[in-house]
Amino acid sequence: MSMSNINRRESEYTLSYEEKINTLNENIKKIDQNVSDLMTKSNEIKMKIDMLVNKVNLKLENSTQLLQFQQSIIINEINYFKNLKSILLMNVNNQLYDLSENISFLTMSVVNIYKDISSNEKRQIAMTHKHDSFIKIVSDINANFDYIKEMLANFQKYNQELTKEMTDGNFHCKTLQKDMENIYNHINTEYLKYVHNASQRIEYYVEFSNKISEQLDSTKISEFYK
Repeated sequence: MSMSNINRRESEYTLSYEEKINTLNENIKKIDQNVSDLMTKSNEIKMKIDMLVNKVNLKLENSTQLLQFQQSIIINEINYFKNLKSILLMNVNNQLYDLSENISFLTMSVVNIYKDISSNEKRQIAMTHKHDSFIKIVSDINANFDYIKEMLANFQKYNQELTKEMTDGNFHCKTLQKDMENIYNHINTEYLKYVHNASQRIEYYVEFSNKISEQLDSTKISEFYK
């Protein structure tokens, strides 16, 4: 498979990891801002409740009942969105971490298989740690994808040059080109599998976070009680 075919297949799966991750990050910040606003309102309500209750002689406890209800609804909203964010980040980080680890192992394998090709520039393989943020994890995934893609291109060029050298020199290595292509195709298949997997997972969680953002924009309860 040529590099142009690789690029066409990749474009089917991914637009821009950076753009998608920025969208996810902005949506998470939006959740944080909403929670912060709700907590501020909850604290303000508590102060009003305390102020009225402390006017002992006026006996205004009954007047605080709706305030207490308002605060309980806001606290419920706070807990809901904090829990939603926690579930989202736990799944994003865990799934992308597992994927990044597999991609790192694939990169190591490709480096080992292709180490005899002098045109390959030796790079540091990006390694993800368990507690890295999803932004760092996706950055590592991108770096290793770029490294694999570069090695695939160099391997294909090496195969073409070596085959030409054998043909031009009348060296009878009839199966060489096909043997090399089989090695290339095996790695390329694994590479494209992970490209597709990463893109699908990132797109899914970005789409889900967009729905949370829409919910924040349209929720009438928070609007009423804030």
